[in-house]
Amino acid sequence: MILAIDLGSTSFKAAVMDRRLKSLGIGSSALDYQFASGGQVELDADGVLIAFRESVASALRSAGLKATALRAIAITSQAQTFTVIDSCGCAKMRFISWQDNQAEAACLDLKRSKVLADFGRHCSFGEPLAALQVCQVLRLQRTRPGLIQPCDSIVKLPAYFVRLLCGEPVIDDNLAAMSGFYSLTLRDWWPAALQVGGVLREQLPRVIPIGSVASRTTRIARQLGFPEGIPIVLAGNDQTAGAYGAQLDRNNAILLTLGTAQVAYACRRRMPSPRAGLVRGPYPGGRAYRLAADGCGGNIINWAQTVLAGCENDERFFAQAAGSECGSRGLVFEPLLDNSTGIWRNIGLHHAPADFARSVIESLSRRMAAMAKRLSAGLRHQEFLAAGGGSQSPLFVQTVSEMLGAPVRAVTASPVIGAGRMAAQAIARAD
Repeated sequence: MILAIDLGSTSFKAAVMDRRLKSLGIGSSALDYQFASGGQVELDADGVLIAFRESVASALRSAGLKATALRAIAITSQAQTFTVIDSCGCAKMRFISWQDNQAEAACLDLKRSKVLADFGRHCSFGEPLAALQVCQVLRLQRTRPGLIQPCDSIVKLPAYFVRLLCGEPVIDDNLAAMSGFYSLTLRDWWPAALQVGGVLREQLPRVIPIGSVASRTTRIARQLGFPEGIPIVLAGNDQTAGAYGAQLDRNNAILLTLGTAQVAYACRRRMPSPRAGLVRGPYPGGRAYRLAADGCGGNIINWAQTVLAGCENDERFFAQAAGSECGSRGLVFEPLLDNSTGIWRNIGLHHAPADFARSVIESLSRRMAAMAKRLSAGLRHQEFLAAGGGSQSPLFVQTVSEMLGAPVRAVTASPVIGAGRMAAQAIARAD
């Protein structure tokens, strides 16, 4: 049996499945964020641990199994969330979420200094971003001097739990490459970035290829309810795990995720060269990926539901949008990325709530199609798959297809399925 865990942004999800990836039980636990002025978005370490325990316990209970039945544990995660732990593995601060913007000033200073002028050649991203570990650590060194001691470790969520289960923090290269500290060129921690962040190589986790075994549970795993000897497989960021669940390495498709944010994702046989506005990194099996992301997605729909009459939830919103049979009738919606809201243009007295809802769908579909076309430039006979919450709306999928000028097929691209698939293959290799 395999336990796949998705350390997602909204909640932690867990699923127990067999080697054929048939789900036997699922569980989840919502996260409780701490928000404050200045862009702070953080998670208490105790809350993170509780969410992990609850989601795993629920999945095992649903499957009617005990942890002793597990052959492997696979972990996929939100990309940037991290904390600092001491030599005993205890968190010294809250986890800083990938949604946190407190490091904007440090990030801007880093760009201006040009000390990491070739950042895009080494990192998954083309330039430093406020959410990246390198910028957040630089901020912590400035605002909380002495917090990070030489004997401490800087760990992302998966490495934190591997430390609790196995005694050593380990991270996969897919997530490491999104930190700003890891070099895709060197395939190791990047000395120049370590120097900028005031970090020692020993303070960062051991790096392994995505989809491989980090370690096996030791006696300390008993505190989380696991026996000794279970291999831990690291499955990268949740977008990659979802893409692996959709088997992009086999079908050569582009996966369009219509989620809280919109993402267009493609698998490549080799690492793509850096390109402004696009993200790249390792994919299981020695392959690589490239993706385009847009902060506008389900968050914009959620906002629209608060201002449009008769659109109080997803069901009513999409029903209203479908009621506008001739499209939005010239009404144009423009999202505003700075504050995740938007405005409507060309409003006429003939426009009804259905037109307003439809214009939101058309706007998001237009943006997704533009990302997909950019990602698939030069490719022929490309298949497009749609996943995420928005893919459950036939209207949304059809509108993306119309904007793209190509068929789009809705599929299930679950990160836990992708993580489970990596675990199943790791078990097969071991056998």
